[in-house]
Amino acid sequence: MAWTYRITAAARPRLAMRIAQVFDQQMLEVDRFELVRQDAVAVIRICVSCDESLARRIHAKLYRLTDLVQVELSDGAVQGTGEGELRSPNSPPYLDPLGPQP
Repeated sequence: MAWTYRITAAARPRLAMRIAQVFDQQMLEVDRFELVRQDAVAVIRICVSCDESLARRIHAKLYRLTDLVQVELSDGAVQGTGEGELRSPNSPPYLDPLGPQP
């Protein structure tokens, strides 16, 4: 099944490499990787094919990374799971993706 991750994070050096490493550790091929940077915020969209349990495990692993603010996980049928609405405890307190950016 195809899964899409939409990640909002502080734009920092090696951000893309740290995120890609999570997928590499699970021996997954990334079907699509998009990164858009606007000021101090980066929005990354990653599409992979895997089973649901692995997709949810990766979702949890992504939240452990520093500088990530929000991770949304969706499949082909559902536009969002609701789990991505939680703010990562590792994100910097000054970074609010919904508010004005520094």
